[in-house]
Amino acid sequence: MREDNDVGLQTNPDASPEPGNGAGARNAAPVNVSVVDPADETAMRRWHAVFHAGLMAGLQDPPAWTLQESLVLHRAADSSMRREPFVAVDGNGDVVGAGEVQFPLRENLRLAIFEIGVPPEHRRRGVGSALYGHVVERARAEGRTSLLTEVNVPDGTPHEEWPGVAFARILGFTLRNTELRRQLRLPVEPLHLRTLAGKAAQRASDYRLVSWSGPCPAEYAEQYAELKGRLSADAPLGDLDYEQEVWDVARLREAEDRTAAQGRTLFTTVAVAPDGTLAGHTQLAVPRHEPGRAYQWDTLVHAAHRGHRLGLALKVANTQALSEAHPEVTRVDTWNAVQNGPMVAVNVELGYRIMDACQEWQREL
Repeated sequence: MREDNDVGLQTNPDASPEPGNGAGARNAAPVNVSVVDPADETAMRRWHAVFHAGLMAGLQDPPAWTLQESLVLHRAADSSMRREPFVAVDGNGDVVGAGEVQFPLRENLRLAIFEIGVPPEHRRRGVGSALYGHVVERARAEGRTSLLTEVNVPDGTPHEEWPGVAFARILGFTLRNTELRRQLRLPVEPLHLRTLAGKAAQRASDYRLVSWSGPCPAEYAEQYAELKGRLSADAPLGDLDYEQEVWDVARLREAEDRTAAQGRTLFTTVAVAPDGTLAGHTQLAVPRHEPGRAYQWDTLVHAAHRGHRLGLALKVANTQALSEAHPEVTRVDTWNAVQNGPMVAVNVELGYRIMDACQEWQREL
């Protein structure tokens, strides 16, 4: 869903529109909602600009797909997910809101996952309600019976006062899970990283750490794909209705190709157990189109190998590899479920600080 799932589950929607036809809404002028053709770059530019403005309003240093990355997401082969961008256009021909609905194609075939973005200047005019109506229409047409979205609330903001929360409640959604976005400022003091590495080594000395940049080496691909699939089963999901994903090598390679086409470089570190099996992994993505930033993606330690400080060992090693290869990167974003105490503790030790809360809301149709 979102950029990352740091055991803790990333997913991707950040819907935070104002209630469109709720109490206090201004007189709403009619808007027309239509699907955007991903092959039409001009239309996609308009969609992306409004979508970004709506989703990111009020957030501190918000993460988001760039236009170039979004074009690849909507055009590249993806056997696991179909994405449909759409816009709301007013009587003057101006795009006043935008959204995206995603239809999982392998697991979670009941789900329609969506995001809605309405820029602040266009809120409380019925735009959000019109966009949501399109989501419901498309979900029903595809036979989907459950809707899932997210609301990002800035740290320190009372959740009940945030517009996206009010919108979700009005529409009958219930809060199922909360993750916190944290950010690490780079570079981390080398002495601090060495200290943490030594701390982890006291309990992880039987494991060998292997790092690479780019696609997974063939010798690890089958095991690594299995680890990727375990994330959606092992990550704390609260009360979300979400099925475990099944990954194989073909799915892994397709995802890697799509990431490379987006201009993102992957940095991965795995822990190899004494018997040669993969005990855990962590992954960072460095986007070419967003200089200075990196994203923490999956971190997972297999249940049979927990209790050895492998999460800390993996993240320290991968952070060191990233900083050595990309000294221009100044910050890394990650997401963790609030109930994921072990991974939260690792990130706090590294120096991550809270930026906002990502609330996951779901309802049945």
